[in-house]
Amino acid sequence: MYPDPQPWRRLAILPALLVPELLLAQSEPIETDWRAYAQLTAEHQDGDGGIDFGADRIRFRGDIRHGRLSGAVQLDLGVRNLGDSEPGSVANVINDLYLNYDIDGRHSVRFGEFKMPLGMDFNVSGGSLDITKRGIEAGLVLQRNLGLMMSGRNLGSFGYDVGVFNIAGRSPATDYLESQEGDDNAFAVRGHFDHGNWHAELAVGETPEAGGPGTADYEVADFGLRYMADGWNAKFEWIDGENVRGNSLREEDVFYVHGGYSLNPRLELVARHYEGESRIAGSATELGNTYLGITWQAHESERLYGRLQVNYVMASGDEAAYTGVRGFRDDAVLVQFQFDVRK
Repeated sequence: MYPDPQPWRRLAILPALLVPELLLAQSEPIETDWRAYAQLTAEHQDGDGGIDFGADRIRFRGDIRHGRLSGAVQLDLGVRNLGDSEPGSVANVINDLYLNYDIDGRHSVRFGEFKMPLGMDFNVSGGSLDITKRGIEAGLVLQRNLGLMMSGRNLGSFGYDVGVFNIAGRSPATDYLESQEGDDNAFAVRGHFDHGNWHAELAVGETPEAGGPGTADYEVADFGLRYMADGWNAKFEWIDGENVRGNSLREEDVFYVHGGYSLNPRLELVARHYEGESRIAGSATELGNTYLGITWQAHESERLYGRLQVNYVMASGDEAAYTGVRGFRDDAVLVQFQFDVRK
C-alpha cells in the first residue's frame, strides 16, 4: 500500500516557496555555467543494406548556483516529438529541470525533473558513457521523472538517495495512460558505498499500475559494483524487473560485465557483455549483446572536447524472438563522434 500522496504534494511545493527568502539571505555572487554537445553517428546492422547516419544526442545544459541553492536545465533537441510529454513528466525536449538546496554540506533536497536514483550505468551522463549506446539494462530503469528527493553524501563511506515521484511514464518498462497521472506515486531508494577504488550501490523502486488502470505495479531492483585503478575500469551490474508494463506474468532480468583498459590517457580499449532473460507466462527467451571497441579522446582543451567511439556489437541467443524491452537483435557496427563545447 502507498501512503496518502497529499502530504508529499504539499511537501513538494516547499522548495519553491523558500526560494525568494533563501536568495535574499545569501550574499554570495550568482555563478553560472553551460555546456552543449552533440553525438554524430554512423551505424550499420546486419540485415540492413547500408549505413544509417544520425545523432544520438543534441543537448544544451545550463547550471546556476547561489549560496546553498543550485539548479539546472538540460534540453535534448534530438528526441522525437519535442513538445509531447509522457504521463507524469514534462515535455520530451526537457531532460532535466530541477532545484537543489544544500542543507549542511552532507544532506540535500532536489525538486523537479531529473533521473530517478536507480541504475548505476543509467546515472552516468550520456556524454561520458563507456560504450556508444545504453545497453539492455536501460530498458528496465525508471528513467527521468518529476519528484522530490532527499540525498546524503560523505556519511563516512556511505550515501543515500530516497525520492517520491510521479508515475514513471518515461520508463520503457511501463505503458501508462495520461489519465493515470496524479492518481498515485512512484518511489525509488538507493544506498551506495565508496571506499578507495571501489564503488557499490543497491537500489529498489516501484511505480504503480504500470500497464494501465487495474494492472500490476512495476517493481525493480538494481545492484552495481565498480573498480577503477591503474588504467583499469571494471564494472558489474544486475537489474531485475517484475510485472513489466503491468503484466503480472512478465518479468525480465539483465546483467553485464565490463572491462576497460587505458593504453594511454587518450586511448581506451573496452569490452562489455550483456545477458538478458525475459519471461512471459513461464516462456523464457534470452539475448546476449557483446560490445568490443575503442574510445579515443581526440581533442581536449578548456572549452572544446572531442571523442571518437567505435563499437562492434555481437548479438547471440534468441535474437529476433527475444521478448525483452531492449537490446540489439542483430550484429552491428556503431561509430560515434562527440564534440562538446563548454563555458
